[in-house]
Amino acid sequence: MNFRKSILYICVVFSLVLFIEGVYTLLFAEGEYNSTEFHSKYNPVEIVKTRIDAEDVPKALLPYKNILLLGLDDDETRSDVIALINYDPNENKMNILSIARDTRVKSNGRYMKINALIGKGKEKMVIDTVEDITGLSVDYYITLNFKGFREIVDALGGVEIDVPFDMDYDDPYQNLHIHIKKGKQVLDGKKAEEFVRYRKGNHDGEGYEDGDLGRIRMQQLFIQEFVKQKLKLKYLLKADEIFYTAKKNMKTNIEIGDLRYFIKDIKNIKPPTIEGYTLPGYSRYIGSQWFYIYNKKETKELIEENFFYTDH
Repeated sequence: MNFRKSILYICVVFSLVLFIEGVYTLLFAEGEYNSTEFHSKYNPVEIVKTRIDAEDVPKALLPYKNILLLGLDDDETRSDVIALINYDPNENKMNILSIARDTRVKSNGRYMKINALIGKGKEKMVIDTVEDITGLSVDYYITLNFKGFREIVDALGGVEIDVPFDMDYDDPYQNLHIHIKKGKQVLDGKKAEEFVRYRKGNHDGEGYEDGDLGRIRMQQLFIQEFVKQKLKLKYLLKADEIFYTAKKNMKTNIEIGDLRYFIKDIKNIKPPTIEGYTLPGYSRYIGSQWFYIYNKKETKELIEENFFYTDH
């Protein structure tokens, strides 16, 4: 099976975190957020109690934000990484729903894979489809190519990961070569990319028994370790560097006015609690293609039982 180069989950999540913190750090001296007048006008508890319309306040002040993260393939016509981040800033908790790139969806009367939607209708078509699948409203989106991934990891000194087994894979057609030894080690940008892209070896019996699901678990582990290790003050001092690295390779509808609520006190920032999930379903061969058929009933139950949402 061909692997497509893509921004994987940690690049996306970390870019989001540092994008928010980088901009806020640059604005921190303004002091507007810390003013009594600001909190009096935009108190999240009062917003919920009085059910103020979302247009009356910055989006970030409303609870339970949903951010759609899209990682593009080589020619940037497919979003081969699709993840919905469900974040509660008040509780500092984050859910990540991974959506298989081969998920079968219907658009304009035709069935296709969800990763092809961005090439046909840009982010809006993907957003509409994800909202239909999950029942959650997408507040923000971030679309990234893979170019900043290694730079971000290297700029922060790598990430320590306990690699579960030797990872070896070579695909000369893609110029993809993965060689990582088992055991706890610090992965630099190059090795980090190999780790999150690995699925199987060149021989039978090598790799994850459950294929892409195993890879998703490792990607989500990488997210958790990256955020836990790097969301610290000494690394946040590099926020402007990371912000500009991410910005060069990012398209988003997040605006400066939406960012300030997420960072209350830069000295006391704590990594969020992260839970990872995959869209329930199964694979099926249809019309000479493999598709992932998501289970609507199980998806609804997963969202209702684990995700933050309101009826706003």
